[in-house]
Amino acid sequence: MADIDADILRNFIFDLYLRYPELSDKIEALTLANDSTALSRVLGKRIASLRRGRRFIDYRASFDFARELEALLADIESGLLARSPKHAFNLVDRFLATAESVLNRVDDSVGAVGEVYRQAVLSWLTAAKDWQNANVDWLERIYQLYQQNDYGVLDPLLPNAHLLLTQDQLKQLAWRYENALRKASKSHEQEDKVNFPVLHNGVALGQIADALRDPALYERSVLIHSPKPNNLQVKSICEKYLQYEQPEAAMRYLNQAWESRFEYDRLQLLDQVCVQTGDRQQLKVIRSRLFRSEQSYASFTRYLEVLDEDEKEKACGSAIEQAEQGGNIVLSADLLMKLSQTERAQALVLARHQELAECLYDSLLRLAKAFEKADCNLAATACYRALLLDILAQARSKAYGHGARYYNKLEALAKRIKVFKPLLTHHVFVEQLRSVHGRKKSFWARLES
Repeated sequence: MADIDADILRNFIFDLYLRYPELSDKIEALTLANDSTALSRVLGKRIASLRRGRRFIDYRASFDFARELEALLADIESGLLARSPKHAFNLVDRFLATAESVLNRVDDSVGAVGEVYRQAVLSWLTAAKDWQNANVDWLERIYQLYQQNDYGVLDPLLPNAHLLLTQDQLKQLAWRYENALRKASKSHEQEDKVNFPVLHNGVALGQIADALRDPALYERSVLIHSPKPNNLQVKSICEKYLQYEQPEAAMRYLNQAWESRFEYDRLQLLDQVCVQTGDRQQLKVIRSRLFRSEQSYASFTRYLEVLDEDEKEKACGSAIEQAEQGGNIVLSADLLMKLSQTERAQALVLARHQELAECLYDSLLRLAKAFEKADCNLAATACYRALLLDILAQARSKAYGHGARYYNKLEALAKRIKVFKPLLTHHVFVEQLRSVHGRKKSFWARLES
């Protein structure tokens, strides 16, 4: 680029400006890069236009709209943040003020638009820090801004407030939220109604705990309104202690009995404790229990990681035996396949093929492909039949194309199979398929085409 004549490059950019309207904003910002006041004025007009907008933006259009917002934020950051943080702050502040009006007219189901505003929060903090305006009460500005967090797009504000506030200021803010939380907890009388002040101030206090890197403060944010926390709350407290590498504090909760449905979560947290404390022997016990609970290949490999070499062969034998005995059929078969026990995996699936109808679609499809690749044609047939029947039974017409492919795979597999037991022969299966689903004409039309 340095070798290109300046006039040629200038004409090329001007041509882009005329031919591609979608680039006009970016080019205009580029031409004003050395004039902070003019650039701020132009970017301010784009933000004002955003606020005035009334057109509803549907789901499909939301992605392009999010990219437009991202480009606007990028122009502020690249053009002004380093040269004029005051201008950058004022623009980002105005940009954040448009969040409510914008999100009220956008189908942001996927969260792309909201994510741009969450990124803008970090820009707001950075610009405020670089501006270094001592006349602004930044603690109060942050407090008032967070009050407008109805859509959750300001969630990054308090956990990252340390970028702008001092430790003493963060503690003052924590004290403010804690007092409000205690007051709201005492005033709430109707147990059947949600206490929104408690939720708001409890979440805020917990987020300030992140800014202070103080898990004990997070624990307090929970216990103030829930003196006897449930297992989900206890889990979040333990996670916070482990996030800041305080495993001993987490053990106060992990040594207690949890509900059976949360036992797996407790074991996972104990796994982290053992890693942080370097207790390898206890880690072996925990990962063995996690594997027996989940019976997946991923959990088995994590168990193998902590075993000595002379322990691994026995562990593999036990894993194979456990997989054959029961548990989730897809996980067990996948484990056997990855331990090079393809015949055992096929035997397992054929013995329990009626359970395939209850398996998750994506997991079953991966297993079908694995069996097909390993030339386990009968097990692959059982899996593809289950996938096809699932599509037809639910009349998912949008998936009939997939169903047609599975049918064709079954046709190809049938030519390589001599004995179908314990499955129905391909001929009988097709007859039953036509008998039950013969009226789904769009599916059969897919096959004929």
